[in-house]
Amino acid sequence: MSFGEVIRQAALNRKTVKLKLKSKQGDISESVEFEPYSKKVKGDKVTFFCLAVESRLYLDVELSSILDAEVTERMFRPRFPVAF
Repeated sequence: MSFGEVIRQAALNRKTVKLKLKSKQGDISESVEFEPYSKKVKGDKVTFFCLAVESRLYLDVELSSILDAEVTERMFRPRFPVAF
């Protein structure tokens, strides 16, 4: 299953997803838990609008920066419409 599909399935089931990300500088983050809300496609760039659970920061996560994606068992109550 692709990373995009993992995120989509998590969102549709209202479960958080853990993502390991690569920064534009090439640094690799620890896995961060997100509430996934929507997917945007602009040209060849795919991004996901997410809320980081711990820091409460809203981010557009680029598909190309995702190194790993895993659905958790943690449910979330959406703060925004979930649109996938």
